[in-house]
Amino acid sequence: MPAASLCHEVPRTNMTTRVHHTGPACTRSLRFAAQLLWLVCAAALPARPAAAGYLDPAVALHIEAWLPGAPADDSMAKASDVETYFRTRALIGTARAEEAHADDVPPADPLKVAPRFTYLLGITLTQASAPSFLHLMSQVRSDAELLLAPVKKNVGSGGRHRPFVEYPQLPRCEITYAGLAESGSYPSGHATLGWLWGSLLAELAPQYADQLLARGIAFGDSRVVCGFHYPSDVAAGRLAAAALLARLHADPAFQKDLSAARREITTLLARRVPAKP
Repeated sequence: MPAASLCHEVPRTNMTTRVHHTGPACTRSLRFAAQLLWLVCAAALPARPAAAGYLDPAVALHIEAWLPGAPADDSMAKASDVETYFRTRALIGTARAEEAHADDVPPADPLKVAPRFTYLLGITLTQASAPSFLHLMSQVRSDAELLLAPVKKNVGSGGRHRPFVEYPQLPRCEITYAGLAESGSYPSGHATLGWLWGSLLAELAPQYADQLLARGIAFGDSRVVCGFHYPSDVAAGRLAAAALLARLHADPAFQKDLSAARREITTLLARRVPAKP
């Protein structure tokens, strides 16, 4: 039997209490054997993963306490979702659909997400030029993933079907991620991500706030254009992002990293080469 399996079978009691009148030598031997077994168990059992992001699960938000569930199939909200989905199929093949497809970036890689926003600032982010900002966004994304986890369920676990699954005959963007059809549609993680990026960059570069916030909204809307989400999925994702940002601003570690990120963005903006007239 593997050590890890054996450890699960050992009762968490003092094993020497089961020894009766066996003599001092036997008792000492059994006590040593018990201690040795628990040392083996400590090494064999999987370690508890370290909490990612800024917020420890003990102090994180509980989204299931305040986010409404996905619209029911027989609700007016679902009917509105479907109407919008049908209407936006006309965008496939247009420049807006090309932009939406370009927005379909891996959410866990801030270097892939950054260009969808930083072109508005005229800067390029690299690990060398903006390590603090990229770390900030990676941590925030982890917090967002933890926040959404209780309600963003796979379809097999009761999650909402995506629109292209319910209406497979209608045009959509190319699917670039395996398993998208099986993952739950509600809330939209990309919409959450877009609002987080747009809002935080707007805070760091307030002179571009309008453009950045509009880009964050468009980033989420791209999920509807592509046919990957309904509008209510996107709205729920933005609500989750806004709540998370409010909570993060009360966290000292987040505030420290935000200040470091602000210095990096300010420096990059100052170093831009002025455009020729």
